[in-house]
Amino acid sequence: MTERGRRISAQGRVISLCVALGTLGVTALWAATRSAGAVHAPISIPWWGFALAFLATEALIFHIEIRQEAHSFSLSELPLVLGFFFASPWSVVVGRLAAHLVYRTLIKRQTPLKLVFNLTSYAAETAVALFVFHSLSNGDVPMAPHSWMAILVAVLVADALSVCSVTAAIQWHGGEAQLPTVMLTAAVTAAANSSLSVLAAIVLWESPWAMILFGLVAIAVALAYRGYAGLRQRYSSLQLLYDFTKMVGASVTAEAVMDEVLAEARKLLRAERAEVFLLDEETGACGHRIHSEEADALAGPLVPMDPPVGLESTWVWEEVVGRRRPVVIAQSSRTQAHNGFLDKVGARDAVVAPLLAEGRVVGAIMVGDRMGSVSSFDHEDLQLFATLANHASVAFENGRLVDQLRREADERRHEALHDSLTGLANRTLFLQRVGDLGAARDRGDQRLAAVMLMDLDRFKEVNDTLGHHNGDLLLREVANRIVATLRHEDTVARLGGDEFAILLPHLTSVDQALSSAQRIVEALHQSFSLDQLSVDVGASIGIAISPADGDDAATLLQRADVAMYEAKGASHPVMLYSPERDNYSPKRLTMATELRQALADGDIVVYHQPKARLSDGVIIGTEALVRWRHPQQGLIGPDEFIPVAEQTGLIEPLTFYVLKSALEQCRQWNDAGHDIGVAVNLSVRSLLDPELSSRVESVLAETGVSGSRLTLEITESGVMADPNRAIAMLERLAATGVKLSVDDFGTGYSSLSYLRRLPVHEVKVDRSFVFRMATDPSDATIVQSIIELGHNLGLRTVAEGVEDQISWELLRGMGCDVAQGYLLSKPVPAQSITRWLDDVRRASFTSAEAVVETLAPTGPDAIPGPVPEAIPVLTAAVTPDGAACDIVPINGRRLVPVAGPNRPAAERVRLRC
Repeated sequence: MTERGRRISAQGRVISLCVALGTLGVTALWAATRSAGAVHAPISIPWWGFALAFLATEALIFHIEIRQEAHSFSLSELPLVLGFFFASPWSVVVGRLAAHLVYRTLIKRQTPLKLVFNLTSYAAETAVALFVFHSLSNGDVPMAPHSWMAILVAVLVADALSVCSVTAAIQWHGGEAQLPTVMLTAAVTAAANSSLSVLAAIVLWESPWAMILFGLVAIAVALAYRGYAGLRQRYSSLQLLYDFTKMVGASVTAEAVMDEVLAEARKLLRAERAEVFLLDEETGACGHRIHSEEADALAGPLVPMDPPVGLESTWVWEEVVGRRRPVVIAQSSRTQAHNGFLDKVGARDAVVAPLLAEGRVVGAIMVGDRMGSVSSFDHEDLQLFATLANHASVAFENGRLVDQLRREADERRHEALHDSLTGLANRTLFLQRVGDLGAARDRGDQRLAAVMLMDLDRFKEVNDTLGHHNGDLLLREVANRIVATLRHEDTVARLGGDEFAILLPHLTSVDQALSSAQRIVEALHQSFSLDQLSVDVGASIGIAISPADGDDAATLLQRADVAMYEAKGASHPVMLYSPERDNYSPKRLTMATELRQALADGDIVVYHQPKARLSDGVIIGTEALVRWRHPQQGLIGPDEFIPVAEQTGLIEPLTFYVLKSALEQCRQWNDAGHDIGVAVNLSVRSLLDPELSSRVESVLAETGVSGSRLTLEITESGVMADPNRAIAMLERLAATGVKLSVDDFGTGYSSLSYLRRLPVHEVKVDRSFVFRMATDPSDATIVQSIIELGHNLGLRTVAEGVEDQISWELLRGMGCDVAQGYLLSKPVPAQSITRWLDDVRRASFTSAEAVVETLAPTGPDAIPGPVPEAIPVLTAAVTPDGAACDIVPINGRRLVPVAGPNRPAAERVRLRC
């Protein structure tokens, strides 16, 4: 049921109770009139005498608060008992009703329902008391002990009826009343007042003039009684004030102070509501918070409310806020000026005091609607409330200062944990959030999480072209787009520059992280509007998954960084971390130390792969390829340790170790009469070394090899890393007579303008195109185009990855110059190449057939581990009569040894001489 419904139901019950009390009163009065004997009193008191007497007792009333209502105890038993002996029942009832009607209408100004309830209650208890007394006394005089018992029973019954009716009304309105306690208190009070009333009746019966002295004593006792009650109330108020100052002093925020002040002020002044009105420092508008009886009963939080409209124009507001004076508005002293304020706030009575801070008024505090409407606020309450307001002002100001300090501390904390440009988390906060994941995992949360590292593509170009201001605008917009694509629980941080980190907690699968990264990439692929220009940027994102890729923040960030750079190198926007591709793993760091030792111990060996002319199959040179003979891991290929060498600076000594070994072997072949050259690969770092050309000349001179015998192979990506410096270095190398080759042509991003400027002598078609050339027309077209482009630029063309006879024939038909691949041989030690060359040259003629057999490396140069596929060599060709004969084409073609995993160890080939 709603609050309004409860009130309507309570009012209906009270009206029903009034009807019942009225009916009971009329019935009891009729019965009392019939049972009353003849009056033999020496005097008779008229109804108006009782009216005056009851008015006097109301002036000396004593109130006891019971929770949210008040119950009244007074000397009303005195005129009631006198009415038992000195007047008819009608005179007593009419006199009491007249007194209460005047008092509660003119002085208390009670509402109609409360007035009707009180009048019917007084009428019923008075009539019932008269009926009980006359039924028990049998017309006895006051001096008779039998009358005393009748008086006590009648008063107790009347008070019990009053307590029960008031208790019922309180409970129907949502209050609570401790009925046994109230009944006990009423019984004690009734017994005391009845005894005093019997004495008054005896005095009046014996000597009416003596009643004057008795009245003076009774008034003195009543005043003392009321004074004691007042002192007790003041003591209670002081205790509450002391408790209030302690409680408010313990509140450290302005909001907490406000809530405590309102709650305690309402209790301290026994009010149904307490409100505070705060002035805005800039606009002067009034903010509003309220603590009411309903809010306390429902245990609800205090909430801001709109202030009453027009409150500032009332006299009370001008008095309190304008003149800084507290104001009390009692029900008995309301004026037209007071009514304007009370109507605005909707209260019956109120006490209002100013709130001060730093010597100025910041608002007003008010309590209103004294509980039970039995008493109203007075000047003593005003003094107490003014003291309370002063304490509240000090506490409130302290709370405001604490709030200000907290806000400043929060701002500093926010600045310390957030990026000032984008408002995102910074590295410190990001690491804390990742650390929280580890703590949650220790508590048993085994859900996946992802750490992403993102770097913008082409941001430097935007920043340099449009200026830092537009670069900052771009970063803010990038941050907004990232946040918009993610969940509320995800954390986005800017680590610096154009680098962002993203934490995705509580994932169900790795695919969820990949999907989030893809959404970010798609959001950033949409154009940005900067300085009336449409700007496109991309992003590269690396992802590390916890706990698979690590548990701590440093490890996850490092591995996400590895994956991000891999994404950049692979031209793929999103990459997951893979230990196999991590060049920065502990294994790789250990490998760097071992590689340095291997260079010193001679465990680095140089293999050679032959290159042959496609036109006649003659071997014209080899490519020097490095291998690492590891004592535990066996033979390690260059893909595993070359990246380590590049990252640790070992690439320079490694390159010149291979260069010197290859040139020394080339000199041995040349000295043995084999007219072949060697090719050595150069890394990006080597190409940008300003001392490269002079060091190459030095090695050529040291080994005694002509520069024309050496080919240095470079990659497109190596040249494009710094084109101007690279081209200058290539020109210096070309001046030494060294030949230059562009390796893996077609896989990089170089333009034809750069290729035209390079002083190179050959281009090598990448193996990825040659592999599928026989089955993929697109790859065949690319190979044909590269060969024609090379020839048009005056360059020799070399095809890598030739593994079958079909590819050989296709390349020869396209006009390619040189072939290299497993069709000829896999990379093998130099000694195997030497034996092959020597055997071909020493061919003797013993039959009309040529024997093709395999030569596996043996002796000290044997490769540890599995023996690689051997080199097929032509060992002999003779005529039947032993005459000398050259090896001539078969069916118009020169015999070409074919290598392959399914080829037999020896095979005879028919020759024509």
